Amino acid sequence: MLKLLLVLALVCRPAIAAKCKAAPKSVQNIQQCCHAPMPNWGAYNSECSSSGPQPSCRLQCIFNAAKVLDGNRLNMTHVRPMLERAFNEASTIDAYMSNFASCANLVKNNFKEMTGVSKQSDACDRHALFYSLCAYSRLLRHCPSSAWNGSLKQCPSARSYVRNCPWPALKMFMKST
Repeated sequence: MLKLLLVLALVCRPAIAAKCKAAPKSVQNIQQCCHAPMPNWGAYNSECSSSGPQPSCRLQCIFNAAKVLDGNRLNMTHVRPMLERAFNEASTIDAYMSNFASCANLVKNNFKEMTGVSKQSDACDRHALFYSLCAYSRLLRHCPSSAWNGSLKQCPSARSYVRNCPWPALKMFMKST
């Protein structure tokens, strides 16, 4: 049985890797396909108005103001209050909570690779940025049907790629930020 599983893993792995190499251009604009709500980070203007225009600096300030980061790790007990301040819809908050929990290990284990992909400078720590991008990309991956725009012809291929190739899709999404 173990041999059969090993053979299947070796045979299937190249097919999956090959399918995930070349992302359709539509993945870059998947936000047009999934009208997922964006956070209102302006709710943190009183604490972070002088954090600068770079997204990584702004998010680092917001995550620190909300006490969401313990060093470079997420403090999940403070994530929900931060999200409640940035969103006004319970289902969105619940989705992001689940996504942040799923992203905790992904960011921790892939931080170095994510740093190489991101266009953001080293002016500020990028953990908050990467947690946010990961949570948002997971929301796009599991886009609720109420937010999905099926009328655009590139959306089905983008959705398929994001669902079947989540890590390459996240890296491609990060390249644009």
